Amino acid sequence: SQLPTSRTCHSNFLSELSNKDNQSDDYDYIDDDYSTVSSTSATDPLVKCYHRHIREHIASISMRYTRLSQLNQRPNDANTMTTLITESKALIIAGHKLVFVLETLHEHLRHSTKLQQTQTPLISLTKQLCDGLTSFVRLLKQFTNQNCTNMQQFQHDTQLIMNSVKKIQQQCSSV
Repeated sequence: SQLPTSRTCHSNFLSELSNKDNQSDDYDYIDDDYSTVSSTSATDPLVKCYHRHIREHIASISMRYTRLSQLNQRPNDANTMTTLITESKALIIAGHKLVFVLETLHEHLRHSTKLQQTQTPLISLTKQLCDGLTSFVRLLKQFTNQNCTNMQQFQHDTQLIMNSVKKIQQQCSSV
């Protein structure tokens, strides 16, 4: 039911992070600028790259959400349902790609200097997005297995995902 590659979706990611924060860094760095130089998210080129990827994935999710909203306005024929399921799967994939980038960004920031503390809201937003995606996957399975067409629940779940994505976008804009 959940993707095993995402630590946020499948483990106690938040408690794992709080336990690790108290431990020393086990990594041996060789000429790694990020480990020796105090960096900020504004000057760290890797963080800028992560933020670019975050913006790209948010744009992809927004596009999928818009398509799904348009499909919800159309009559529920077989062709519309097939397209709806295809777009839903694409939304889920885009969402999990965003989760992966957010987790990777957090890991990078955790291993760099003091930035880990400013990213705490992003961790909870990532978890919130992952929970929304998990719920949406379950609903999509009902759609495909039982031919269920609870469009209100479908719209509710897609809106929850989009709300999380908008909050992530705001958080990333403010950092």
